[in-house]
Amino acid sequence: MGVGSIGLVLSGGGARGAYEVGVLAYVADMLPELLGRVRVVTGTSVGAVNAAFLASRGLTTSSISELHTLWSKLAVDDLVSIDRAGVRDLLAAGGKRLVGRAVSSPAVGLLRVEGIAKLVGEHTDWRGLRKVVRSRRLDAVGFAATDIATGRTCFFVDYADGIEPRWPRGDESPIPERAALGPAHVLASAAIPILFPPVAIDGRWFMDGGVRYNTPLAPALSLGAESLLIVSVRAHGAVHQHAPDGEFSGFGQVIGKVLDSVFLDRIAYDLDRLQRINDVVASILATFGARGLADFQAQLESRDRPRYRSVPFAHILPSQDLGALASTHLAAMRTTGPLSFSRVLKALFQDDRQTTGDAASFLLFDGGYTSELLEAGYRDAASNHAALAAL
Repeated sequence: MGVGSIGLVLSGGGARGAYEVGVLAYVADMLPELLGRVRVVTGTSVGAVNAAFLASRGLTTSSISELHTLWSKLAVDDLVSIDRAGVRDLLAAGGKRLVGRAVSSPAVGLLRVEGIAKLVGEHTDWRGLRKVVRSRRLDAVGFAATDIATGRTCFFVDYADGIEPRWPRGDESPIPERAALGPAHVLASAAIPILFPPVAIDGRWFMDGGVRYNTPLAPALSLGAESLLIVSVRAHGAVHQHAPDGEFSGFGQVIGKVLDSVFLDRIAYDLDRLQRINDVVASILATFGARGLADFQAQLESRDRPRYRSVPFAHILPSQDLGALASTHLAAMRTTGPLSFSRVLKALFQDDRQTTGDAASFLLFDGGYTSELLEAGYRDAASNHAALAAL
């Protein structure tokens, strides 16, 4: 077992967020001592939803159990529905522009998310979150969102007095903004473009942080984390069924690829870079000793660059294709009414030849599917016990 502070980093991916809670459930059961060492929690999109809930309760085993229960009991038609008024307003605005009338676009999406907003607003203890940070139970909590006007990532963060972040520089780095975190920051981080309405904060409009920064790893390090527990919700090398030659694979496949691009993750690049730095530090120590490493660090600082430091990390990600799992569940799922969102999902993402699960896996906030993800996360964490214990 290692020592030092841990940064918990949770990625975005819609309904796939249940997988993250499954991973944490294993940690709570088998390695609960790790939770006490988590000092920084960051998240994007659904990762921000999970991060806010858990951080507001101090990231305890009981809070993980409570969130696990919430995810297992979700009903998609209670959370998401087609926004018929929003679709009408979008079409009306477009029609007026066609005839030369200047009108502003309505800030709406194709889907209504009052159920998700209620879940975020009522189930997260927002006063508790501020108390947790002020009391230094956690040093910092932050969420990534995309500023629609600039296209840059904004990292909304609350951190304790005495914490002195060293933010990375560069056009690709998120812009930190210290804030008293609330529901709007989480909903902004989770506002999937086109599907969910954008969110206004202090006169600026934001959409899903996954557009540019789906796994906020660097901010956790900037806020002082000495090691990282990173949970992703995308399997590497997932294989999808191909349509027969000459056949269109279906509208669901198209939407799925669009959502895949929204949540395009640079985590592989970030982790490769982190491992390279770890290797450089280890090589300098082995070759030149502690004095040589100190001289190297001094050279970096003289060039106004941050010191290199070795950062242990554990990266847990699905060992199976969660889209394929959604396909199986969608095919068997019962719908609740002619205009229900569950029926819309089946109509869009299932045809007579094959079921397309990529898109559905982001939107299938159904307890049957999310329960399977909870179990998958638990199994994958168990398979990576040694890496977790090494933190």
